[in-house]
Amino acid sequence: MPGTSKEELDDFLAKADKAHELITLLSSEDDSVIKTTQDKIDNILKSDWEEEGGCVTKVNKSQINKMGDTPAGAAAVSPGPSPDYGDGSQEGFMRVMEEDANRRAEERARKEGKSKVRREKGNAAFKAGEYAKAIEEYEIAIRLTGWQVSLYTNKALCHTRLNQLDEAIAACDRALYIEDDFVKGYVQKSIALIAKGALSDSVACLEEAMEKCKNTVIVEKYLEKARHLLDIETRNTEVLKGASEDKIKEFKHFVSKLGSDKTFESLISAEFLLKAVEHTPEGCELIRALGGISILMKQINSEQTEAAHYTSLFTLLKHLLVTDKLSFLSWIYSESMFVPRDDSFSCQVILLLHKIIFADNEYFPTTFLENWTCKALLKLYLSGFKDPVSKPMCMLILGRMVQSTKFLARFQTDLVAQIKKTGEEISGKHEDLKTLISSLSALSMTKTSRKILDLKFWSNFLEILDNAPDGSIDDLLSAGMNFAIGSESLKTIGVNITSRLIELCGERKRAAPLLNRVLEKCPNSQLAEDKGQFAALLKVIKQRPSVEDENLSTAIKLLARTTAESVQARKWVVKYKILEALLQILDENIVVKSTPKSATAVISNSALVCGHCFLDEALCKKQGPEIVDLFLKHAKAEKGLVIQQNAAIALARLAKSSPILLERLRQTRGLEILHSRY
Repeated sequence: MPGTSKEELDDFLAKADKAHELITLLSSEDDSVIKTTQDKIDNILKSDWEEEGGCVTKVNKSQINKMGDTPAGAAAVSPGPSPDYGDGSQEGFMRVMEEDANRRAEERARKEGKSKVRREKGNAAFKAGEYAKAIEEYEIAIRLTGWQVSLYTNKALCHTRLNQLDEAIAACDRALYIEDDFVKGYVQKSIALIAKGALSDSVACLEEAMEKCKNTVIVEKYLEKARHLLDIETRNTEVLKGASEDKIKEFKHFVSKLGSDKTFESLISAEFLLKAVEHTPEGCELIRALGGISILMKQINSEQTEAAHYTSLFTLLKHLLVTDKLSFLSWIYSESMFVPRDDSFSCQVILLLHKIIFADNEYFPTTFLENWTCKALLKLYLSGFKDPVSKPMCMLILGRMVQSTKFLARFQTDLVAQIKKTGEEISGKHEDLKTLISSLSALSMTKTSRKILDLKFWSNFLEILDNAPDGSIDDLLSAGMNFAIGSESLKTIGVNITSRLIELCGERKRAAPLLNRVLEKCPNSQLAEDKGQFAALLKVIKQRPSVEDENLSTAIKLLARTTAESVQARKWVVKYKILEALLQILDENIVVKSTPKSATAVISNSALVCGHCFLDEALCKKQGPEIVDLFLKHAKAEKGLVIQQNAAIALARLAKSSPILLERLRQTRGLEILHSRY
């Protein structure tokens, strides 16, 4: 370029390269990149045009900014010809940009829709354990919406499950490049680093997350674990360096023999190691450093191990876990699972849990409850309820467990899942369900557990009830009494269980108190719509006098509530012939002061229901006169009795609603009787 200095040429080329780079970035599929690039271009144009006094136009095209009036005496500087947008006007420019924005939005929505489909397919493949297939789906989704960072961590988790740890770490790095405060990216990367054995790098990764992320609650949990694992590794190395070669050789021999297929050798090793840890301060550390805990767990779970040998193996494990913190943490973080065996095995697990939960050092139970997620261990714990010796211990353990909100939040999910599974697989064997009901009874004793389990308990109540063994139904009803206290779920789903509880009123004494509590939570409008309760109630009434009056009274009180407000409820009472049964009760029973309170309640509530139903004009014409006579008979009862008041209320309503019945009252001197009584 003639007349151009080398410095000017270099400056021009640098600007050209920068412009090319910015234009390239504008075509990115990452919205954050586009936004950042647009801001850079805005700043460049603004600074250039302001130096020349020209027009400033922002690249985002949301508006056009004009310079103010040119100062007096200043020469107007033209920014040069404007690009041709349609008809060349500002309106044309805005229209073109709006069309471009709409086109981009439609394209983005299309890509997001396709990406969502691929993500869901990947999630389904992951749940099915098809990790390679899941990776393929996530990669397709990433090509469509590469700015969605969770796709990278999903992919990383699959790589971790396949032990492709470098690939997992690379996927997390990509997510963190896009969003450097993405918590899940740091956590997933740390998990892969731990699996790789790079414990120092894992700690560093999570420490960086603590600095950059806003929500660090989850990060703190994983950082604590990573630091513990690093401490264990460091301490194991120090222990092996500090111990004599002879001592290491001796312990290594017995630790390896601990996992022997020959039971005799394994037990001899267990006995030696137990004595060693009791008398040698560094005994626990050496066993841990030589991988003894994992070998011990394998031997305990081995099918070759006989029940008679559990005691020695579990005694050694208990000693290791509650004596040495790092050994305990090694066991916790390895997520070593007990494989369910026989009742003897379960009892040994309960003894182990009891030892940990009630350890003198508070560190052990607290850490255990905050990290215990093993479903197999949960199942073993539940099975402990079957054994008369273990059951008291189980109740103590559960009482301690429910004091931990963190533990309970996880425990209730597994517990309810086990209940549902047991209900689906039930086939004449009720022991598992009996155990779960015992657990629910224990859980219902604390406010915290009731609050967390509320919806789960009532959603599954009927399923558990239908499958429960006969000897556990009363326990379940008692648990229900406790769960009903302060329950929010019963306000919406309580009506679904009233019919079944009414049926139980004919069989179980504890059904009536629970029904009362459920009724307190349910709106009358919902109760009136459940016609199943009317058929159930007729069935219970027909069982009288074998049904206890207290239970029958509670069931009839439900009718009194619904018929007071609902015409439909009154029709169902007539349709299901409940009215006939209640009239028969009124006809056959006259209340006196010596009548038991429960029987009085049955008759009084029956009178209320009948009074509500005879507000129907057609029914009044058909049976009105004889009903007036029946109510008068009860209104003549001794003063102060509830039945007298209810009969009088019913008569007053009938007389008000029907001139015929009012006349009948006059003819039978009913009005005089009512005036004399009240």
